[in-house]
Amino acid sequence: MAKPLYGKRILVTRAAHQAQAFNQLLQAQGAQPVLCPLIEIVAPDSWQPLDLALGHLEDYRYLILTSVNAVESVYRRLMALGRWDTVPPNLQWLCVGPKTAQALRELGRRPDLQPASYRAEAVVELLLEQGVAGCRVLYPRAELARDLIPRSLTQAGAQVDDPIAYRTIPATNSGAELVRLLQQQALDVITFGSSSSVENFVALLGEQTVELTRGVTLASIGPLTTATAVRLGLTMDVEADEYTLDGMITALIDYFNPSGTSSSQAG
Repeated sequence: MAKPLYGKRILVTRAAHQAQAFNQLLQAQGAQPVLCPLIEIVAPDSWQPLDLALGHLEDYRYLILTSVNAVESVYRRLMALGRWDTVPPNLQWLCVGPKTAQALRELGRRPDLQPASYRAEAVVELLLEQGVAGCRVLYPRAELARDLIPRSLTQAGAQVDDPIAYRTIPATNSGAELVRLLQQQALDVITFGSSSSVENFVALLGEQTVELTRGVTLASIGPLTTATAVRLGLTMDVEADEYTLDGMITALIDYFNPSGTSSSQAG
């Protein structure tokens, strides 16, 4: 029996160093992943604000990690500061999403809190339930992250520090390859795992975007990414219910097998 995504040529736009796991998930469902990174994850312009906060972890009640990239940056900087093994025991680690929590566990630490869903709103809701008035909160973030978490927690009486832990920049050297693949109609699906990937996709293709993507299925990891696509003139055909790579694959299986293969085969 054919696998549910058998033969589908699916473009993976994630940063090159993070694409392998998604490639393997796609291959397990019979797809043919095509790697074309649209973003790169790089260090902030300065580590000083993050290092200053990490050097005073005893002052914080909560540490919020919303991505694997945030986990990796915090780990590297704590190691550089010689603080990884001396983290205060009263610090509460909050991880958003199973991949973020798994990344922290693989480094030997257990998340204390994990919201039920993977959006910033769920982080705020969980911490408001815990009670944050008078607490200091550390939120190492992406440079372009929404301000919802620090703004909402500050309004609730917390003191929030949100130093930049990493930046997402365009992978401009992928433009020619992307155009070639689309002109040759070599793709069935294009996947977008973040708003940044959508923005860079449109920036690379420019006025050709709509024409080159005609007939190609566009898939989004969640509503924020979809909203960015709509703002830029694209229509997403597929959106994950669970805002993870596994969720996006499940959504693709359902899309291509509406009355056939069960979505339970994903993952």
